[in-house]
Amino acid sequence: MNERTKRFVKSKFEEYYGRAEIKIPKDLWMREWGFVLLDQYYPAKLVMRRHKSFATKEELVNYLRENAPAHAYHSSAIYKYPAASMRSKGWLGADLIFDLDADHIISEAEFQRYSYEEMLELVKKETVKLIDFLLDDFGFREEDIELVFSGSRGYHIHIKTEEVRGLGSRERREIVDYVMATGLDMDRFLAVDLKEKDYGDEKPGRGDLRLIPEGWGKRLLKGWIDLFHEIAEMEEEKAIEVVKKVGEMEKKKAKEMIRIAKDETVMKRIERGQIPRFFKPIWGGITKTVTEAVRVKSADRPDEPVTADIKRLIRLPTSLHGKSSLEAKPLRMETFKDFNPLEDAVVFGDSPVEISMARSSSIKMKGGRYKVEEGEIASVPEHVALYFMCRGAAEIKEKTP
Repeated sequence: MNERTKRFVKSKFEEYYGRAEIKIPKDLWMREWGFVLLDQYYPAKLVMRRHKSFATKEELVNYLRENAPAHAYHSSAIYKYPAASMRSKGWLGADLIFDLDADHIISEAEFQRYSYEEMLELVKKETVKLIDFLLDDFGFREEDIELVFSGSRGYHIHIKTEEVRGLGSRERREIVDYVMATGLDMDRFLAVDLKEKDYGDEKPGRGDLRLIPEGWGKRLLKGWIDLFHEIAEMEEEKAIEVVKKVGEMEKKKAKEMIRIAKDETVMKRIERGQIPRFFKPIWGGITKTVTEAVRVKSADRPDEPVTADIKRLIRLPTSLHGKSSLEAKPLRMETFKDFNPLEDAVVFGDSPVEISMARSSSIKMKGGRYKVEEGEIASVPEHVALYFMCRGAAEIKEKTP
């Protein structure tokens, strides 16, 4: 990003902060703040100006309007002295934060296979899974969960209840391990040798398995049911291959499993949570397959440091992301399903801007598809120009003398 482009981007960021309604976090004055400015170092060197504090909303908003930062952050923690050095801050507690990003889900080797839009959709699916864990398994209420589009490639979840503020790093890491199924013994969610009273008229066989209908047990049961319904609907050869792979068995045994999957009586028993004892040989294979589908995925567990770090800085909701120009947009749970970041988090207008492309890039924003080649001079809407500039893909076109 050359200096002329940087001045243009900063002027547009200033316009945004001059009109935006900034979402202020709870206990503003007890949080540490940090900023990366569009200064002489940016973007070659990202200089974090941290250990700042603000006593009022007006102070914070004035700082944003005067400096128009590329990135704005606040601490997940609350402190007695937020502007002091880390050793002297006086930690009082911290929100529970989850950061889901595309590079947490897609390995580095696979990254080039996905478009930006596809990556956003993958992250959204994992975010839905995580929200379900938080609501169903941990008992948080929807109003306890603050959901925010990060402004780039993912979502942040903030939980700011008093109950979580005292959790240490170890307890927070255990939450991550649970939702990612890291080190979990799935046999813990089984009960065996059922009694007739457990199922009323449906008498189980001795040695049958029962998935405990809560937490991971309930998730495994749903996964079993979905998997067997899918198998029952498949063409036989495809179904055989799936079952052989899942259960690591020969073709004859796989065909028997498929027959069982199509047996309504057996499926009714499974839907009640009762797993017939003849499934024991393939319990491990099916459970592994189901767990992989249900768990919250991460390529290399990078979410753990964010969640377990009780002094982490997290992006300020309603601020702009300097690598995309998109808003870190707060979201409502009831409308999350229909949220489209490349429409709903776009804050800049449609007036034409001439750009010079430093590398070939494409993007679909606000319903339009834009593909521009390296070295090309193009006139694109302002919101597209700013996206390409912030991504380092374009410079503003030099004026002709």
